[in-house]
Amino acid sequence: MISKKIVLIVTVLTLGMGGTVALANSIQETHSSILSSETKILAQEEEKKPRRRQRSQQFQQLLNLSDEQMQQLNAIRQKYRPQMEQLRQQMQATGQELSQMMQGNASENDLRRKHQEIVNLRQQMGNIRFSSMLEMRKILTTEQRQQLAQLLEQRRQRRGRNGSNSEVMP
Repeated sequence: MISKKIVLIVTVLTLGMGGTVALANSIQETHSSILSSETKILAQEEEKKPRRRQRSQQFQQLLNLSDEQMQQLNAIRQKYRPQMEQLRQQMQATGQELSQMMQGNASENDLRRKHQEIVNLRQQMGNIRFSSMLEMRKILTTEQRQQLAQLLEQRRQRRGRNGSNSEVMP
């Protein structure tokens, strides 16, 4: 009788320890996966920096911008970047929620509400982008605005051919 109790206790403890080890391994794998994802994102951001810098220099040359104008434009971008990033993250999360809802049994009304959230976030992002463009516009001379309009038109035409959706400002 005592040996059955001991065997039962040892079995429960062993199973408990095995579950704990399995949970620890699962947490370790999840943590490693998150670190790997973060590392990839940081690497991608680092790869983009030289291209952004190059695009910014080209933009400065094409529009004949002074160093002071470039500093002012950069300050405006920095001002709006946190808001844009927050909205981008919200849009991504809401899009994922909508995708999961589409796969599940969500009602049509719930799906429409979630879609409307995405539409509203896009509108907010567009409004912020427009506000930043208005501020940037104040920095440019009339000639620079005209040159910018030409560059934007050329970019729209190229985008129409290849479906690319690259940003306008450096």
